[in-house]
Amino acid sequence: MDNKDKLKKRLENIWQPPDFANFFESVIKKPTRLIKKGAVLFNFGDPLNCIYFIQEGFVKLYRLSDEGRETTIYLYGPGNILGIRALTSEDETARHYAEAITDLKMLTIPRWEYLEILTQNPEYVVDLTHTFMQRLNYTERKLEGFIAQDVVTRVAIFLADVIERFYQGGRKGQITLPLKLTHQRISEFTGSFRETITLALHKLEDLKIIKMKRSEVIVLDLAKLEKIARINKI
Repeated sequence: MDNKDKLKKRLENIWQPPDFANFFESVIKKPTRLIKKGAVLFNFGDPLNCIYFIQEGFVKLYRLSDEGRETTIYLYGPGNILGIRALTSEDETARHYAEAITDLKMLTIPRWEYLEILTQNPEYVVDLTHTFMQRLNYTERKLEGFIAQDVVTRVAIFLADVIERFYQGGRKGQITLPLKLTHQRISEFTGSFRETITLALHKLEDLKIIKMKRSEVIVLDLAKLEKIARINKI
């Protein structure tokens, strides 16, 4: 199958989610790297000369204010790629910090090599479009939470997003989030103070929507959580 046919086939199934695992593991074939929790993948201002594919674990993308307060911008997890800004921007320096919040298994490839492989596998450019749209949707949801000025809504949006993007099981019954979350971690992701996050989580527990077990979040009623988050399925 030539490049034109491969691209045509992918466009005929454009609604299907990206399969970066197949791309990195069967096309690129790089060795797996093991990264320890707490490791910084890149700092603000560092050159973005690599593309990262996460096989296992989670990475947070964040910024620091002049006062040193951290705001988490995005959560990356299994199946996600990190560093694609370097593919689409003339400024190839990082605008954020990236840190492993769990142990990681990941693959990396130099930017130039990734672009070269895309010329031979143009169907995977469609997957990059999916990735941009996913992040745009996340930004819109997060903005909704800030506009609402309602911390319970912010927390619901965040938890529902983690489930939608990373939970591999069914949607019925109890759902245990695949990422352990402390109150402090949730506050960083939602741009809220830790004390208000604690109150919001207690309210969701009182409503029998979630249950907290140390840093484990168990969703008891996904429908109610999504109703609070006001998620519109397309």
